[in-house]
Amino acid sequence: MTLRPLAVLPLLLIATAIPTGCGDGSTGGATIAASTASIPAASFTRNRPAEAKDLMAVKPTATIGESVTFLARVGGRDQPFVDGMAVFTVADPSLESCELMGEEDHCPIPWDYCCEDRNALTAGSATVRIVDADGMPYAATAQGAGGLAPLRYIVVDGTVSDRNDDGLFVVDATRIWVGGKPERGNNRLGSQAGEENTNVDPHDHDGDGHPDHDHDHH
Repeated sequence: MTLRPLAVLPLLLIATAIPTGCGDGSTGGATIAASTASIPAASFTRNRPAEAKDLMAVKPTATIGESVTFLARVGGRDQPFVDGMAVFTVADPSLESCELMGEEDHCPIPWDYCCEDRNALTAGSATVRIVDADGMPYAATAQGAGGLAPLRYIVVDGTVSDRNDDGLFVVDATRIWVGGKPERGNNRLGSQAGEENTNVDPHDHDGDGHPDHDHDHH
């Protein structure tokens, strides 16, 4: 099968989303490159769509060109955001990121879902692109734009631009609602309207999942 040029990158994202281990104490790959994204504010909404099925309730039957709305969480690989391009990966809410299991801080990169079953992660992953009027991803990293950060819930409203039977599922977002983060014992916390700031550190300005060291104390 010959892939369209724009399909190659998302396919690689999903192929590299499958981790090899968890909790070895290494932080290699945990640093996520972030930049100030020049993505239009209109790409985001503060109003959560009332009807939003989980990603896995939409992905199996959605076809290319179909409009979809789904709930997911940012993550699925150690580097969910593409540097210099408005493309990132998300995971179904049923998948358990590593900070929601085991001992506190037992996994240095919880958003890579390294403790999840490989097949489940492939089935429950998607690639989201924020595109311009020509259908091309904005030349800006999506991390930090609209509050996008690893582990945060989002509702994506968009159009399926590519898919295959090997797990590839690419959606061009029309509008994105960004929610909060869950916690151990309540893995749906942060997914509803009014929970946008749940478990979100106000000092994490660059959206890397950690508080900034140089935040303003005034």
